[in-house]
Amino acid sequence: MRDTVTDRWLYAWAGANVAIGALSLLVPLFIVGLGGTAFDLGVCWFATSTAMVPGALGVGTLVDRTGRYRPFALAGLGGLALATAVLPFLDTVAAVIVVDAALWLCVASATPVFTTLVLADAPEREWNARIARLNRYQGYGWTGGLVLGALWTRLAGSVLAPLATSSLALPGGIALGPVSLPAQRSLLLVCVALLTGATLAAARWLPSSDVTTSAGTLARRPRLLGTVRGALSPLLPGRLVTLARTSSPRALLRGVRRPLAIYLAAVSVFFAGFSVFSAPLPDFLAGVGFGDDAVYALYVVSSLSSAAFYAGAGALADRYDLRRLQTGALGFRALAFPAVAAAASVLGAPSITSLLGVAALNVVVGLSWAVVAITANTLVARYAAPGRRGAALGLYTALSSGAGGIGGLVGGWLAARTDYLLTFGVAGALVLVGGLGVFALGWLADTGRGTSAPSA
Repeated sequence: MRDTVTDRWLYAWAGANVAIGALSLLVPLFIVGLGGTAFDLGVCWFATSTAMVPGALGVGTLVDRTGRYRPFALAGLGGLALATAVLPFLDTVAAVIVVDAALWLCVASATPVFTTLVLADAPEREWNARIARLNRYQGYGWTGGLVLGALWTRLAGSVLAPLATSSLALPGGIALGPVSLPAQRSLLLVCVALLTGATLAAARWLPSSDVTTSAGTLARRPRLLGTVRGALSPLLPGRLVTLARTSSPRALLRGVRRPLAIYLAAVSVFFAGFSVFSAPLPDFLAGVGFGDDAVYALYVVSSLSSAAFYAGAGALADRYDLRRLQTGALGFRALAFPAVAAAASVLGAPSITSLLGVAALNVVVGLSWAVVAITANTLVARYAAPGRRGAALGLYTALSSGAGGIGGLVGGWLAARTDYLLTFGVAGALVLVGGLGVFALGWLADTGRGTSAPSA
Protein backbone atom coordinates (compact mmCIF):
# COMPACT_ATOMS: atom_id res chain seq x y z
CA MET A 1 0.00 0.00 0.00
CA ARG A 2 1.31 3.41 -0.86
CA ASP A 3 2.52 5.93 1.69
CA THR A 4 -0.48 7.65 3.29
CA VAL A 5 1.26 10.99 2.80
CA THR A 6 1.10 10.62 -0.98
CA ASP A 7 -2.54 9.53 -0.73
CA ARG A 8 -3.76 12.57 1.18
CA TRP A 9 -5.69 13.59 -1.94
CA LEU A 10 -8.17 10.89 -0.91
CA TYR A 11 -9.28 13.17 1.94
CA ALA A 12 -9.96 15.95 -0.55
CA TRP A 13 -12.00 13.58 -2.72
CA ALA A 14 -13.88 12.36 0.36
CA GLY A 15 -14.64 15.98 1.28
CA ALA A 16 -15.97 16.62 -2.21
CA ASN A 17 -18.16 13.55 -1.86
CA VAL A 18 -19.71 14.98 1.30
CA ALA A 19 -21.09 17.77 -0.87
CA ILE A 20 -21.92 15.42 -3.76
CA GLY A 21 -23.80 13.10 -1.42
CA ALA A 22 -25.84 15.97 -0.01
CA LEU A 23 -26.54 17.31 -3.50
CA SER A 24 -27.59 13.90 -4.85
CA LEU A 25 -30.80 14.10 -2.83
CA LEU A 26 -31.01 17.82 -2.16
CA VAL A 27 -31.49 18.75 -5.82
CA PRO A 28 -34.40 16.31 -6.38
CA LEU A 29 -36.04 17.56 -3.16
CA PHE A 30 -35.42 21.12 -4.32
CA ILE A 31 -37.22 20.29 -7.58
CA VAL A 32 -40.14 18.80 -5.65
CA GLY A 33 -40.19 21.92 -3.46
CA LEU A 34 -40.42 24.09 -6.57
CA GLY A 35 -43.48 22.12 -7.67
CA GLY A 36 -41.80 19.44 -9.78
CA THR A 37 -43.42 16.05 -10.44
CA ALA A 38 -42.13 12.48 -10.73
CA PHE A 39 -41.78 13.04 -14.47
CA ASP A 40 -39.71 16.18 -13.83
CA LEU A 41 -37.41 14.06 -11.66
CA GLY A 42 -37.13 11.57 -14.51
CA VAL A 43 -36.24 14.36 -16.94
CA CYS A 44 -33.66 15.66 -14.46
CA TRP A 45 -32.13 12.19 -14.11
CA PHE A 46 -32.00 11.82 -17.89
CA ALA A 47 -30.43 15.25 -18.40
CA THR A 48 -27.76 14.77 -15.74
CA SER A 49 -26.96 11.21 -16.79
CA THR A 50 -26.66 12.23 -20.44
CA ALA A 51 -24.41 15.15 -19.49
CA MET A 52 -22.10 12.75 -17.66
CA VAL A 53 -21.32 10.78 -20.84
CA PRO A 54 -18.99 13.29 -22.59
CA GLY A 55 -17.23 14.07 -19.31
CA ALA A 56 -16.47 10.45 -18.58
CA LEU A 57 -15.44 9.59 -22.16
CA GLY A 58 -13.41 12.71 -22.81
CA VAL A 59 -11.44 12.89 -19.59
CA GLY A 60 -10.78 9.13 -19.39
CA THR A 61 -9.31 9.23 -22.89
CA LEU A 62 -7.29 12.39 -22.20
CA VAL A 63 -5.72 10.84 -19.10
CA ASP A 64 -4.62 7.87 -21.24
CA ARG A 65 -3.28 10.08 -24.03
CA THR A 66 -1.52 12.73 -21.93
CA GLY A 67 -0.61 10.71 -18.82
CA ARG A 68 -1.74 13.70 -16.73
CA TYR A 69 -4.46 13.71 -14.13
CA ARG A 70 -3.96 16.76 -11.87
CA PRO A 71 -5.45 19.43 -14.21
CA PHE A 72 -8.49 17.30 -14.99
CA ALA A 73 -9.17 16.56 -11.33
CA LEU A 74 -8.90 20.23 -10.37
CA ALA A 75 -11.02 21.39 -13.31
CA GLY A 76 -13.73 18.88 -12.38
CA LEU A 77 -13.80 19.90 -8.72
CA GLY A 78 -13.70 23.61 -9.53
CA GLY A 79 -16.50 23.30 -12.07
CA LEU A 80 -18.55 21.37 -9.56
CA ALA A 81 -18.19 24.16 -6.99
CA LEU A 82 -19.13 26.79 -9.57
CA ALA A 83 -22.26 24.96 -10.76
CA THR A 84 -23.40 24.39 -7.18
CA ALA A 85 -22.95 28.09 -6.42
CA VAL A 86 -25.55 28.94 -9.08
CA LEU A 87 -28.29 26.62 -7.76
CA PRO A 88 -29.44 28.60 -4.68
CA PHE A 89 -30.43 31.54 -6.87
CA LEU A 90 -32.73 29.59 -9.21
CA ASP A 91 -36.52 29.59 -9.01
CA THR A 92 -37.69 27.31 -11.84
CA VAL A 93 -37.53 23.55 -12.30
CA ALA A 94 -36.13 23.87 -15.84
CA ALA A 95 -33.22 26.06 -14.70
CA VAL A 96 -32.38 23.68 -11.87
CA ILE A 97 -32.33 20.73 -14.28
CA VAL A 98 -29.92 22.53 -16.65
CA VAL A 99 -27.49 23.54 -13.91
CA ASP A 100 -27.71 20.12 -12.26
CA ALA A 101 -26.70 18.57 -15.58
CA ALA A 102 -23.59 20.78 -15.64
CA LEU A 103 -22.87 19.79 -12.04
CA TRP A 104 -22.89 16.07 -12.82
CA LEU A 105 -20.85 16.62 -15.98
CA CYS A 106 -18.11 17.81 -13.64
CA VAL A 107 -18.59 14.82 -11.31
CA ALA A 108 -18.26 12.44 -14.27
CA SER A 109 -15.14 14.24 -15.46
CA ALA A 110 -13.40 13.89 -12.11
CA THR A 111 -14.39 10.33 -11.17
CA PRO A 112 -12.39 8.32 -13.77
CA VAL A 113 -9.34 10.49 -13.01
CA PHE A 114 -9.35 9.50 -9.35
CA THR A 115 -10.07 5.85 -10.22
CA THR A 116 -7.14 5.77 -12.64
CA LEU A 117 -4.91 7.46 -10.08
CA VAL A 118 -5.67 4.97 -7.32
CA LEU A 119 -4.70 2.09 -9.66
CA ALA A 120 -1.74 3.83 -11.27
CA ASP A 121 1.19 2.19 -9.46
CA ALA A 122 -0.57 -0.95 -8.25
CA PRO A 123 0.04 -4.50 -9.48
CA GLU A 124 -3.14 -6.24 -10.60
CA ARG A 125 -3.35 -8.35 -7.45
CA GLU A 126 -3.93 -5.17 -5.43
CA TRP A 127 -6.64 -3.65 -7.61
CA ASN A 128 -9.58 -4.96 -5.56
CA ALA A 129 -8.09 -3.54 -2.36
CA ARG A 130 -7.25 -0.20 -3.99
CA ILE A 131 -10.71 0.20 -5.50
CA ALA A 132 -12.26 -0.81 -2.19
CA ARG A 133 -10.18 1.86 -0.46
CA LEU A 134 -11.22 4.54 -2.95
CA ASN A 135 -14.87 3.54 -2.65
CA ARG A 136 -14.58 3.59 1.14
CA TYR A 137 -13.45 7.23 1.08
CA GLN A 138 -16.12 8.09 -1.49
CA GLY A 139 -18.78 6.14 0.36
CA TYR A 140 -18.14 7.59 3.79
CA GLY A 141 -17.96 11.06 2.28
CA TRP A 142 -21.25 10.52 0.44
CA THR A 143 -22.85 9.15 3.61
CA GLY A 144 -21.56 12.14 5.55
CA GLY A 145 -23.27 14.39 3.04
CA LEU A 146 -26.57 12.57 3.51
CA VAL A 147 -26.22 12.83 7.30
CA LEU A 148 -25.50 16.53 6.88
CA GLY A 149 -28.63 16.85 4.76
CA ALA A 150 -30.79 15.02 7.31
CA LEU A 151 -29.57 17.17 10.20
CA TRP A 152 -29.65 20.42 8.24
CA THR A 153 -33.16 19.96 6.86
CA ARG A 154 -34.35 19.00 10.35
CA LEU A 155 -32.71 21.82 12.31
CA ALA A 156 -32.45 24.63 9.77
CA GLY A 157 -35.88 23.72 8.42
CA SER A 158 -37.49 24.38 11.78
CA VAL A 159 -35.60 27.66 12.18
CA LEU A 160 -36.34 28.87 8.67
CA ALA A 161 -39.86 27.46 8.36
CA PRO A 162 -41.45 30.91 8.77
CA LEU A 163 -39.52 32.00 5.67
CA ALA A 164 -40.75 29.10 3.53
CA THR A 165 -41.98 30.38 0.21
CA SER A 166 -44.23 27.50 -0.74
CA SER A 167 -46.12 24.53 0.56
CA LEU A 168 -46.67 21.19 -1.14
CA ALA A 169 -50.05 19.48 -1.45
CA LEU A 170 -49.89 15.96 -2.88
CA PRO A 171 -52.71 14.09 -4.65
CA GLY A 172 -55.11 12.33 -2.33
CA GLY A 173 -55.06 15.05 0.30
CA ILE A 174 -51.68 14.09 1.77
CA ALA A 175 -50.15 17.11 3.47
CA LEU A 176 -46.41 17.29 3.96
CA GLY A 177 -46.42 20.66 5.69
CA PRO A 178 -44.32 23.61 4.56
CA VAL A 179 -41.49 22.97 2.18
CA SER A 180 -38.61 25.03 3.52
CA LEU A 181 -36.97 26.29 0.38
CA PRO A 182 -34.82 28.67 2.45
CA ALA A 183 -33.40 25.66 4.32
CA GLN A 184 -32.64 23.90 1.04
CA ARG A 185 -31.00 26.99 -0.42
CA SER A 186 -28.87 27.45 2.69
CA LEU A 187 -27.71 23.81 2.46
CA LEU A 188 -26.69 24.45 -1.15
CA LEU A 189 -24.44 27.26 0.10
CA VAL A 190 -22.89 24.88 2.63
CA CYS A 191 -22.13 22.50 -0.24
CA VAL A 192 -20.42 25.33 -2.13
CA ALA A 193 -18.14 25.93 0.86
CA LEU A 194 -17.34 22.20 1.11
CA LEU A 195 -16.50 21.93 -2.59
CA THR A 196 -14.33 25.04 -2.51
CA GLY A 197 -12.39 23.59 0.42
CA ALA A 198 -12.04 20.22 -1.33
CA THR A 199 -10.71 21.89 -4.48
CA LEU A 200 -8.10 23.83 -2.50
CA ALA A 201 -7.11 20.69 -0.59
CA ALA A 202 -6.77 18.72 -3.85
CA ALA A 203 -4.60 21.49 -5.31
CA ARG A 204 -2.31 21.12 -2.31
CA TRP A 205 -2.30 17.32 -1.94
CA LEU A 206 -2.54 15.89 -5.45
CA PRO A 207 0.99 14.79 -6.38
CA SER A 208 2.61 16.88 -9.09
CA SER A 209 3.40 13.86 -11.21
CA ASP A 210 1.91 12.13 -14.21
CA VAL A 211 0.44 8.68 -14.68
CA THR A 212 2.19 6.24 -16.99
CA THR A 213 -0.78 4.00 -17.52
CA SER A 214 0.83 1.68 -20.05
CA ALA A 215 3.44 0.55 -17.53
CA GLY A 216 1.01 0.67 -14.62
CA THR A 217 3.36 2.78 -12.51
CA LEU A 218 3.43 6.30 -11.18
CA ALA A 219 6.33 7.87 -13.05
CA ARG A 220 7.83 11.02 -11.60
CA ARG A 221 8.02 13.88 -14.06
CA PRO A 222 9.04 17.52 -13.72
CA ARG A 223 6.73 19.56 -11.46
CA LEU A 224 3.91 21.27 -13.36
CA LEU A 225 4.26 24.97 -13.88
CA GLY A 226 2.54 27.00 -11.21
CA THR A 227 0.58 29.08 -13.67
CA VAL A 228 -3.03 28.53 -14.64
CA ARG A 229 -2.07 28.24 -18.29
CA GLY A 230 0.41 25.49 -17.54
CA ALA A 231 -1.97 23.61 -15.27
CA LEU A 232 -4.88 23.73 -17.71
CA SER A 233 -3.00 23.23 -20.99
CA PRO A 234 -4.56 19.82 -21.70
CA LEU A 235 -7.97 21.50 -21.55
CA LEU A 236 -7.28 24.16 -24.15
CA PRO A 237 -9.49 24.10 -27.28
CA GLY A 238 -6.82 22.64 -29.55
CA ARG A 239 -6.51 19.56 -27.34
CA LEU A 240 -10.27 19.17 -27.20
CA VAL A 241 -10.50 19.33 -31.00
CA THR A 242 -7.89 16.58 -31.20
CA LEU A 243 -9.91 14.55 -28.71
CA ALA A 244 -13.05 15.00 -30.82
CA ARG A 245 -11.22 13.60 -33.86
CA THR A 246 -9.70 10.66 -31.99
CA SER A 247 -12.64 9.78 -29.72
CA SER A 248 -15.20 8.74 -32.30
CA PRO A 249 -17.29 5.68 -31.36
CA ARG A 250 -15.07 3.53 -33.59
CA ALA A 251 -11.89 4.82 -31.92
CA LEU A 252 -13.31 4.37 -28.42
CA LEU A 253 -14.39 0.80 -29.19
CA ARG A 254 -11.16 -0.18 -30.95
CA GLY A 255 -9.63 -1.56 -27.74
CA VAL A 256 -12.84 -3.20 -26.49
CA ARG A 257 -12.47 -6.94 -26.71
CA ARG A 258 -15.42 -9.32 -26.72
CA PRO A 259 -15.62 -10.04 -22.95
CA LEU A 260 -15.60 -6.32 -22.17
CA ALA A 261 -18.22 -5.63 -24.86
CA ILE A 262 -20.54 -8.30 -23.42
CA TYR A 263 -20.03 -7.02 -19.92
CA LEU A 264 -20.68 -3.39 -20.88
CA ALA A 265 -23.93 -4.45 -22.55
CA ALA A 266 -25.02 -6.08 -19.29
CA VAL A 267 -23.93 -2.97 -17.39
CA SER A 268 -26.17 -0.82 -19.59
CA VAL A 269 -29.20 -2.98 -18.82
CA PHE A 270 -28.82 -3.20 -15.05
CA PHE A 271 -27.89 0.47 -14.67
CA ALA A 272 -31.06 1.35 -16.57
CA GLY A 273 -32.92 -0.71 -13.97
CA PHE A 274 -31.15 1.09 -11.12
CA SER A 275 -32.37 4.42 -12.49
CA VAL A 276 -35.95 3.33 -13.15
CA PHE A 277 -36.03 2.82 -9.38
CA SER A 278 -33.84 5.69 -8.18
CA ALA A 279 -35.04 8.62 -10.31
CA PRO A 280 -38.62 8.84 -9.01
CA LEU A 281 -37.80 7.46 -5.54
CA PRO A 282 -37.68 10.88 -3.76
CA ASP A 283 -41.14 11.67 -5.12
CA PHE A 284 -42.42 8.28 -3.97
CA LEU A 285 -41.05 8.70 -0.46
CA ALA A 286 -42.45 12.23 -0.22
CA GLY A 287 -45.76 11.06 -1.67
CA VAL A 288 -46.32 8.44 1.04
CA GLY A 289 -45.74 11.09 3.68
CA PHE A 290 -42.07 11.00 4.66
CA GLY A 291 -40.58 14.44 5.31
CA ASP A 292 -37.24 15.68 3.97
CA ASP A 293 -35.40 14.58 7.12
CA ALA A 294 -36.88 11.06 6.97
CA VAL A 295 -36.04 10.78 3.26
CA TYR A 296 -32.45 11.80 3.98
CA ALA A 297 -32.33 9.27 6.85
CA LEU A 298 -33.41 6.46 4.52
CA TYR A 299 -30.71 7.41 2.04
CA VAL A 300 -28.18 7.52 4.90
CA VAL A 301 -29.06 3.91 5.76
CA SER A 302 -28.41 2.78 2.20
CA SER A 303 -25.23 4.81 1.74
CA LEU A 304 -23.78 3.87 5.14
CA SER A 305 -24.44 0.20 4.42
CA SER A 306 -22.43 0.53 1.20
CA ALA A 307 -19.59 2.45 2.81
CA ALA A 308 -19.28 0.03 5.72
CA PHE A 309 -19.24 -2.97 3.40
CA TYR A 310 -16.72 -1.82 0.80
CA ALA A 311 -13.82 -3.51 2.62
CA GLY A 312 -15.87 -6.70 3.00
CA ALA A 313 -16.87 -6.57 -0.65
CA GLY A 314 -13.21 -6.22 -1.61
CA ALA A 315 -12.35 -9.27 0.49
CA LEU A 316 -15.15 -11.28 -1.12
CA ALA A 317 -13.92 -10.18 -4.55
CA ASP A 318 -10.50 -11.62 -3.74
CA ARG A 319 -12.00 -14.99 -2.79
CA TYR A 320 -14.81 -15.60 -5.27
CA ASP A 321 -15.52 -15.38 -8.98
CA LEU A 322 -16.28 -11.72 -9.64
CA ARG A 323 -19.02 -12.32 -12.17
CA ARG A 324 -20.96 -14.74 -10.00
CA LEU A 325 -20.51 -12.50 -6.98
CA GLN A 326 -21.89 -9.55 -8.91
CA THR A 327 -24.77 -11.65 -10.26
CA GLY A 328 -25.82 -12.52 -6.71
CA ALA A 329 -25.73 -8.86 -5.64
CA LEU A 330 -27.83 -7.88 -8.66
CA GLY A 331 -30.36 -10.59 -7.77
CA PHE A 332 -30.82 -9.12 -4.28
CA ARG A 333 -31.30 -5.64 -5.78
CA ALA A 334 -33.85 -6.93 -8.27
CA LEU A 335 -35.96 -8.25 -5.38
CA ALA A 336 -35.47 -5.23 -3.12
CA PHE A 337 -36.72 -2.59 -5.58
CA PRO A 338 -40.39 -3.65 -5.86
CA ALA A 339 -40.33 -4.68 -2.19
CA VAL A 340 -39.82 -1.00 -1.24
CA ALA A 341 -43.16 -0.04 -2.81
CA ALA A 342 -44.87 -3.09 -1.32
CA ALA A 343 -43.51 -2.39 2.17
CA ALA A 344 -44.64 1.23 2.17
CA SER A 345 -48.11 0.14 1.05
CA VAL A 346 -48.56 -2.89 3.32
CA LEU A 347 -47.03 -1.30 6.42
CA GLY A 348 -48.97 1.93 6.02
CA ALA A 349 -46.55 4.81 5.45
CA PRO A 350 -45.89 7.18 7.01
CA SER A 351 -45.37 5.25 10.23
CA ILE A 352 -42.44 4.03 12.27
CA THR A 353 -43.14 0.49 11.06
CA SER A 354 -43.04 1.45 7.40
CA LEU A 355 -39.96 3.59 7.99
CA LEU A 356 -38.13 0.64 9.55
CA GLY A 357 -39.32 -1.70 6.81
CA VAL A 358 -38.11 0.56 3.99
CA ALA A 359 -34.88 1.16 5.93
CA ALA A 360 -34.24 -2.60 6.13
CA LEU A 361 -34.70 -2.90 2.38
CA ASN A 362 -32.36 0.05 1.90
CA VAL A 363 -29.71 -1.92 3.78
CA VAL A 364 -30.03 -4.64 1.13
CA VAL A 365 -29.82 -2.02 -1.62
CA GLY A 366 -26.70 -0.50 -0.02
CA LEU A 367 -24.87 -3.77 0.62
CA SER A 368 -25.54 -5.01 -2.90
CA TRP A 369 -24.26 -1.72 -4.34
CA ALA A 370 -20.94 -2.15 -2.51
CA VAL A 371 -20.45 -5.50 -4.24
CA VAL A 372 -21.46 -4.12 -7.66
CA ALA A 373 -19.19 -1.07 -7.33
CA ILE A 374 -16.10 -3.10 -6.40
CA THR A 375 -16.58 -5.90 -8.90
CA ALA A 376 -17.63 -3.66 -11.80
CA ASN A 377 -14.54 -1.44 -11.69
CA THR A 378 -12.24 -4.45 -11.36
CA LEU A 379 -13.94 -6.34 -14.20
CA VAL A 380 -13.66 -3.34 -16.52
CA ALA A 381 -10.00 -2.74 -15.59
CA ARG A 382 -9.08 -6.40 -16.16
CA TYR A 383 -10.96 -6.79 -19.42
CA ALA A 384 -9.50 -3.54 -20.83
CA ALA A 385 -6.85 -3.77 -23.53
CA PRO A 386 -3.29 -2.79 -22.50
CA GLY A 387 -2.88 0.97 -22.29
CA ARG A 388 -6.63 1.53 -22.50
CA ARG A 389 -7.63 1.25 -18.85
CA GLY A 390 -8.57 4.92 -18.44
CA ALA A 391 -10.62 4.88 -21.64
CA ALA A 392 -12.34 1.63 -20.58
CA LEU A 393 -13.23 3.07 -17.18
CA GLY A 394 -14.49 6.20 -18.91
CA LEU A 395 -16.54 4.09 -21.32
CA TYR A 396 -18.00 2.19 -18.36
CA THR A 397 -18.96 5.45 -16.65
CA ALA A 398 -20.39 6.81 -19.88
CA LEU A 399 -22.49 3.74 -20.68
CA SER A 400 -23.74 3.39 -17.13
CA SER A 401 -24.62 7.09 -17.12
CA GLY A 402 -26.30 7.02 -20.53
CA ALA A 403 -28.30 3.90 -19.74
CA GLY A 404 -29.12 5.36 -16.34
CA GLY A 405 -30.43 8.50 -18.03
CA ILE A 406 -32.81 6.52 -20.21
CA GLY A 407 -33.85 4.44 -17.21
CA GLY A 408 -34.54 7.57 -15.18
CA LEU A 409 -36.72 9.01 -17.93
CA VAL A 410 -38.63 5.73 -18.22
CA GLY A 411 -39.00 5.51 -14.44
CA GLY A 412 -40.36 9.04 -14.16
CA TRP A 413 -42.80 8.44 -17.02
CA LEU A 414 -44.01 5.13 -15.58
CA ALA A 415 -44.44 6.59 -12.10
CA ALA A 416 -46.47 9.50 -13.48
CA ARG A 417 -48.64 7.29 -15.72
CA THR A 418 -49.07 4.10 -13.65
CA ASP A 419 -48.09 3.30 -10.05
CA TYR A 420 -44.91 2.75 -8.10
CA LEU A 421 -45.29 -1.00 -7.59
CA LEU A 422 -45.28 -1.51 -11.37
CA THR A 423 -42.48 1.05 -11.84
CA PHE A 424 -40.21 -0.58 -9.27
CA GLY A 425 -41.15 -4.02 -10.64
CA VAL A 426 -39.90 -2.98 -14.07
CA ALA A 427 -36.71 -1.73 -12.41
CA GLY A 428 -36.17 -5.10 -10.74
CA ALA A 429 -36.80 -6.97 -14.01
CA LEU A 430 -34.14 -4.94 -15.84
CA VAL A 431 -31.62 -5.56 -13.07
CA LEU A 432 -32.37 -9.28 -13.24
CA VAL A 433 -31.83 -9.34 -17.03
CA GLY A 434 -28.52 -7.51 -16.64
CA GLY A 435 -27.48 -9.96 -13.92
CA LEU A 436 -28.21 -12.87 -16.23
CA GLY A 437 -25.93 -11.23 -18.80
CA VAL A 438 -23.11 -11.06 -16.26
CA PHE A 439 -23.69 -14.70 -15.31
CA ALA A 440 -23.67 -15.71 -18.98
CA LEU A 441 -20.32 -13.98 -19.42
CA GLY A 442 -18.91 -16.18 -16.66
CA TRP A 443 -20.33 -19.29 -18.33
CA LEU A 444 -18.82 -18.35 -21.70
CA ALA A 445 -15.41 -17.81 -20.13
CA ASP A 446 -15.61 -21.06 -18.15
CA THR A 447 -16.43 -23.05 -21.31
CA GLY A 448 -13.51 -21.53 -23.17
CA ARG A 449 -15.46 -19.20 -25.46
CA GLY A 450 -14.46 -16.08 -23.59
CA THR A 451 -11.09 -14.75 -22.60
CA SER A 452 -9.43 -13.23 -19.58
CA ALA A 453 -11.68 -14.78 -16.96
CA PRO A 454 -11.14 -12.61 -13.90
CA SER A 455 -12.14 -14.92 -11.08
CA ALA A 456 -10.12 -13.44 -8.29
